Amino acid sequence: MSLEEMAGHDRVDFLEKNLARQLSWIGAADSKISFVFAANTAMLGLLAAVAPAAANDWGVVQAVSAALAAFLQLICLFYLFKATFPITVGPRSSLIFFGGVARHGIDEFRSTACNMTLEEYIDDLCSQCHRNAEIADRKYSCVKCAMILLYTTSIPWAVAILLLYKDGV
Repeated sequence: MSLEEMAGHDRVDFLEKNLARQLSWIGAADSKISFVFAANTAMLGLLAAVAPAAANDWGVVQAVSAALAAFLQLICLFYLFKATFPITVGPRSSLIFFGGVARHGIDEFRSTACNMTLEEYIDDLCSQCHRNAEIADRKYSCVKCAMILLYTTSIPWAVAILLLYKDGV
């Protein structure tokens, strides 16, 4: 059965569950950001802590591995920033999207919401499902890149830590 063949209230139920699912995916992406950020900044902090202050104490291998690790970690932070602050612009007239709701005064919102037809509500739900899917997709793409960078940087980071710590002891 297609969405158009469903009764109005069944379509609303389907779309509201779909919207809730989209929002939970956004929350799941957000929860991954905290872990990647904590791991990345801890690795960057440890790298800075074991790095000798004098440039003449650096060997070529130490310098290259530390520079590569730091570079990858900074790119990882960039992707985490993009995931944390996605573009959340949505339909200005929406009575579901927080930005659209906030743009209405309370009286205008109440009047528009109370006079909204079922078909208008279904259309707004469809728009919100799609928009939130776009936001979730962007967040997941950025988090995925950040996680790949975190794992990728672990090799040059481990080499740099091992060599710099060994040389510092």
